[in-house]
Amino acid sequence: MKILLTGATGFIGSRLCEALAGHGHLLVALSRDPVSAQKNIPQLTKAYLWAEPEKTLPPAAALDGVDAVIHLAGESVSGRWTQAKKRAIRESRILGTRHLVQQISNVKNRPKVMISASAIGYYGDRGNEALNVKSGSQSDFLAQVCQEWEREASRAKESGLRVAHVRIGVVLGPNGGALSAMLLPFKLGLGGPMGSGKQWWSWIHRDDLVGLIQFALENQLEGAINATSPNPLPQREFAKILSRVMRRPAFMPAPAFAIKLLLGEFSSELLTSKRVSPERALQAGFKFQYPELESAVREILVNN
Repeated sequence: MKILLTGATGFIGSRLCEALAGHGHLLVALSRDPVSAQKNIPQLTKAYLWAEPEKTLPPAAALDGVDAVIHLAGESVSGRWTQAKKRAIRESRILGTRHLVQQISNVKNRPKVMISASAIGYYGDRGNEALNVKSGSQSDFLAQVCQEWEREASRAKESGLRVAHVRIGVVLGPNGGALSAMLLPFKLGLGGPMGSGKQWWSWIHRDDLVGLIQFALENQLEGAINATSPNPLPQREFAKILSRVMRRPAFMPAPAFAIKLLLGEFSSELLTSKRVSPERALQAGFKFQYPELESAVREILVNN
């Protein structure tokens, strides 16, 4: 297939490009910096300039004749959520997706499928409740963003596309993602649970996320798909496993008030609980390479 990607240079997109090219697909991208994109992602045959996704449509030439679109682009949610940061998080996803879908409707030779990123933030803080794709959403900031994000992507169905929303959990991989941010305190012997440690973390190895996106693309999946391991864990257990693999202590809890003071509203993404099941992926036949956290962390830390 000829596949157009947004977010191709990111932590997930760069690995996805390697995998897709390895399967023989032809890859093009939309990028704010196409020269840098083509330099850093050698699997791309062409990168098209899309400098302001929040304000403009992407070039029609990038979409005409493409078989599939994989839409990953969006402002990182990491960092303190100032009003400007929240606006960037929201507009990059909602307006960027709106403009992408609008241009898809304008081209003559349209894609047949769109795989669009979403996030398990859709579910909000749910305590110990087991969540699947039929579980409802909440009204907090990120949940509302995810609802609108998926709504904009769904409009591509009006142009005849099959649309899948990949609700991504805490992604673990080398040189980026959630794990990289957690390693330094553990290396210094200062690791431990965050807040109460009772909150559920629904995580996924980056290679499994990449595999699931490919699986959704090639196996006619549509609608919402949870991209999380079959084995979510309370954050306290997550910290214990990381401590064991790194052979470092994990007795230094980070109090919730300190995390809130440091990170503001973004702290909710670390302290709230989402116990998410990937049952749709499993029922469709997807096989996880790293269903257990310890094997996932060992692969990342030992092999990279």
